Amino acid sequence: MGKIKDGLAPENFKKINDSNNVNMLNVKFSTHMKIKIRNQASFFALLAAALIALPCAQAAPPAAEATNSNPAEATGDPVMARGKGFEIRRSEMDQVLRSVTANNPEDRLPADAEIHAINQLIEIQLVLQKATAAEKAAGAKEAGLTFSNIVKLLTPEEFARRLQSAGMTADALRRQIANESTAQASLARQLGIDMTDAKVKQYYDDYPVASEQPAKVRVRELLLLTTLGYSSTLLPADVIQAKHRQIFDLYQRFRAGEDFTALAKQYNEDPESKNNGGELPPFNAEQMEFGDLAFSMKTNEVSDVLTNSDGYRFFQVLEKIPARKVPFAEMARPIKSALIGEAKRRLAPPYLKQLSKEAGVEILDARLKAMVAAAEPKPPPPGAGQP
Repeated sequence: MGKIKDGLAPENFKKINDSNNVNMLNVKFSTHMKIKIRNQASFFALLAAALIALPCAQAAPPAAEATNSNPAEATGDPVMARGKGFEIRRSEMDQVLRSVTANNPEDRLPADAEIHAINQLIEIQLVLQKATAAEKAAGAKEAGLTFSNIVKLLTPEEFARRLQSAGMTADALRRQIANESTAQASLARQLGIDMTDAKVKQYYDDYPVASEQPAKVRVRELLLLTTLGYSSTLLPADVIQAKHRQIFDLYQRFRAGEDFTALAKQYNEDPESKNNGGELPPFNAEQMEFGDLAFSMKTNEVSDVLTNSDGYRFFQVLEKIPARKVPFAEMARPIKSALIGEAKRRLAPPYLKQLSKEAGVEILDARLKAMVAAAEPKPPPPGAGQP
């Protein structure tokens, strides 16, 4: 039992599983950002692989052309790093960094953001070079399904806005999801990770806490934003005052008998729930700011008008979902994903370092090269730790 127990402690399962294991080695700089997506980051979780992680690097030019003048460099898009069969340009790094701040432009990136961006752009290329045709086909298929789910979550206008904020097109997004899916599957194979059904069932049996689902509540809301998107930028005072009057008018219209779903579809400003009549994914008490209030209410009861940093809202409780032990059939996939993700975190660093050495990877930008070198762990001085 030791390997599984040592590999993923039960208290860490939900934390790892909630992240969807979207990044090969975790996007470390993303954990420092205040991504203000309220609704359990539903859009963010689906887009994380593409909007936060690893855009597709361009293939390197043939060796005979490598010394020729490059139009991209002449227009300010220099090659930042190169390895056997690929190169990474400044524009690709910029896209990664823009993606991180797309929803909150006022947030500042940590000082080492560029280091993590270039390292992960390199790592995904190293892994993709060893991906099989079957893995690439499976990645493309999964990308199509994921892309469809993303489109369903948002209005066309909001989808276009977020793509523009991240500096990418819909086709680029689809390609990036395919690359991420391919790399995830291929890395597991390359590392020799064999997560059998028996091992997954063993974990499920050994750690029942991992399959305990807390009580949840399902609600629908009508929200009027007083900020620009979900940022900290307030709308003009006269607009906020108008929305304050409007939310109470809408509240009275519902109380007078108008349909909540119809009102939400017309007036709700939360792009992730608008098309669904204001309905949010089920959540537990800790996942939403008004979670405790929702749990204290009865089914079909409607809250008063609430105010927070996002704006004005009221909501209706649709269903109380009791706590339960999730059956193995429902838990098998997330447990397997989490266990594979934990194995990758342990095994991938030395493997990727070896791939980088074999591919002759070099960082060409002098400033970035110095930053990466300075961030490398230093060996202990001779005699350190000896009595």
